[in-house]
Amino acid sequence: MSWLYALKPQKDRALQPVSHALLQLGATPNAVTTAGLLVSVIAGLLAASGQLYTGIILFMVGACFDAVDGSLARTGGRCSEFGRYYDSVCDRLSELAFVTGAVAGGASATAFMVVAGSVLLMASRVHRHRKGLSSDAAMFGRPERLALLIVGLLTPDPWGVILFGVAGFLCVISSVQLLAIGGGRG
Repeated sequence: MSWLYALKPQKDRALQPVSHALLQLGATPNAVTTAGLLVSVIAGLLAASGQLYTGIILFMVGACFDAVDGSLARTGGRCSEFGRYYDSVCDRLSELAFVTGAVAGGASATAFMVVAGSVLLMASRVHRHRKGLSSDAAMFGRPERLALLIVGLLTPDPWGVILFGVAGFLCVISSVQLLAIGGGRG
């Protein structure tokens, strides 16, 4: 399991008031996911226009939407296969939109290593899920990946490039880990 995903139960408890408020307003988990994607696209546009720091802050806000959508789904009993896949695809699109904007704004193109690793890890998770196996066994997940991405964007080269490479490499290792392990049904 991802190092930070181990804290998911505590995160859900902390977000219960937010989830209940959103449920009262009629928000759905997929609407929150979509909002997070839109915020990340705007963050990418800001980064492309040379406003990297503002883009990073907005991208982190978009990532917070990702923390809320799953908690909202679990709290409201609205978990679904479509929602799981939709969330995962929107997470990858959010990362791609932001990194594309950051690179267009002058960041190192090696930041795409993080996106490539992210897509590979998603494919490995989908493969396991389609076989009825748990996909939670990967040691390196989205929270860790985004942390390395953001720190890499804030760090001068060559250190930023090294952080992007480490994030991409850890995604590959986690993908191999998922594909290599057996396991019971998810």
